[in-house]
Amino acid sequence: MVRRAAAAVALLLAAWLAAPAPLRAQSLQRLTVESFVLSADTTAPQVDTPFHLIVTLHVRENVMRIDNLDLPLLAELELLGDERQTQSGSRGTQYRETITVVAHHAGTVPIASATLQAVDARDGKPKQWYTNQLRLQVAGPPLIVTGAATMRGMLNAVLRIFFWVVGIAIVVGLVVLIARRRPKPLPRPMPAPVTPPPPPPVLLVRSRRQEIEDALTVLRAEGTRVAAVRVRTAVWRMVGASEGETLADVLRRPQTNDPVQRRLLIALERSAFTYDDDLRAAITDACAALERYAETLP
Repeated sequence: MVRRAAAAVALLLAAWLAAPAPLRAQSLQRLTVESFVLSADTTAPQVDTPFHLIVTLHVRENVMRIDNLDLPLLAELELLGDERQTQSGSRGTQYRETITVVAHHAGTVPIASATLQAVDARDGKPKQWYTNQLRLQVAGPPLIVTGAATMRGMLNAVLRIFFWVVGIAIVVGLVVLIARRRPKPLPRPMPAPVTPPPPPPVLLVRSRRQEIEDALTVLRAEGTRVAAVRVRTAVWRMVGASEGETLADVLRRPQTNDPVQRRLLIALERSAFTYDDDLRAAITDACAALERYAETLP
């Protein structure tokens, strides 16, 4: 149920981003944001051990609740629950949301930024704020070394030494044989015929529409998360973004202002990082977004 709820939130966020800007601005709170931070109670959690992500927001106004605050996508973590606290006083409102999560595999887990949409009380314009990003290093269970494992390690070491000795002996033997052989006189080389240089290769430049149609063909044929990640990387390169940039970074680029293109970027992000039960639907939506975007290209 938690995963289905996360998918519903992602779909609502995509629909909200596709809505016209004036319509969104009418539903935004008027806030003076003083701090917006994402943190964790540990940067080195253990596998299958719950830990907490903490979103802290401080605004100058006294408000009962905070609207339009979106948590980062937690595709590599399991969400166990969250707790929200809002405290108002003479210095404004402090909002704190604690998210309980757990990692089921070891390795590096990047956490994207949380976002907040509101009207900036300083200039009256609708804006979007981002927290910092996190990079967690999940540690796995300790390695238990048994007697059999120790013996296998010693045997592997002995074999490696043996192969090194045999290899060195073979190299020394080859050097001795080559040194004893007398070089034969080389025949005088014949002058090579003069041939004209080959014509320069013809470079076929593919249009963006052809590249998008190829990506659509690959994603439909394979229908896997690996294919979705490859297509996402290709589209990232088309808009001049690098693989290390997040969806929020790409959406801030001026060349991604086209609504059809923005919906495509959001659909590809979902198909690349959603959970397994939502993967088929996410890939179907990404294919439809690719097809709509190809129709807009010359």
